[in-house]
Amino acid sequence: MKPYDRIMNALKRLSIEHPYEKITNAVVAKEAEVHWTTVRRHIGSKERLKKILLGYQIQNNHSYVDTKTKIIESAEKTFARYGYEGTTLDQVAENAGLTKGAVYWHFSSKSDLFLVLTERSLKKLIEDLPQKSKEIFDFACQMEALRVLFESEFRACAEEKSDKSLLFFEFISKRRDKEVKEKLNTSFSQLFKKTSEILEELQEKNRVTSDINPYALSIILHALMNGIILMSIVAPNSVPLRTISNDVSKVVWNFS
Repeated sequence: MKPYDRIMNALKRLSIEHPYEKITNAVVAKEAEVHWTTVRRHIGSKERLKKILLGYQIQNNHSYVDTKTKIIESAEKTFARYGYEGTTLDQVAENAGLTKGAVYWHFSSKSDLFLVLTERSLKKLIEDLPQKSKEIFDFACQMEALRVLFESEFRACAEEKSDKSLLFFEFISKRRDKEVKEKLNTSFSQLFKKTSEILEELQEKNRVTSDINPYALSIILHALMNGIILMSIVAPNSVPLRTISNDVSKVVWNFS
C-alpha cells in the first residue's frame, strides 16, 4: 500500500476514536507507520489535517465524545461483572467495540477509568435525587409513590442483566485505594447533605416528621436502601427484592 493510502486510512481510524484537535502529524505517522515528514508532505498544513479529520467525523456522524461515552458504559458493565481485579482494559475496549489505544487515549490507566466511573455514577445519583423526591411528595398518594420508587429500584437490582448494585459495592470494596476513598467520601458527603436539605424542606412543610435531625434521617434512609440491596447480593434467594418494597415503604413512611 502506498504511503498516501496508509496515511488516509490512518486518518479515518483516528477520526473515529480521538478528538480531531489532538491528532498531530506525529500521531498520524505512528498509526500509518511512516515518518511524520511524509505525513506533512502528503497532507500539508495543520489546518488541512484538522479539516480532513473533522470531515471524516461529520461524514460518519461520529464524535470523539461518543467514544469516551462508549468506554465508560463498557467499563460500567465490565467492572460490575468481573470486579476491579478481574477487569482489563482489553476487555473494556473489546466490549466497547474499540481498540485498546482508544481507551488509553482518554484514560491513563485502569485506575483512572475506575475513578472517573466512580465519580460519574455517584454524581448521577445526587443529580437524580431532587426529581425522585419531588415525584414522591407531589404524588396524590405519597406512600404509594414511595412504594413505586422502592419497587423500581429493587426490581432494577433484581434483574439478571442489571449490574447497578454490583458496581456500587465494587466501589465500596475499593475504598482502601486512597483516591477512591477520597472520591467516595466527597460524593457520599454531598449525597447526605443534598438529601438532608430536601428532608429539611419537607419538615418545614410538615410533610416529614420534625422530631429527627434531617441529616441523621438522610443517613438512615440511604443505609436502609443500600443495606437491603447488599443483603440481596449476599443471600439472593432469601431477600425477595421484587416483593419487599411494600413493607419497606410502610416502615419508611411510618418512620418519617
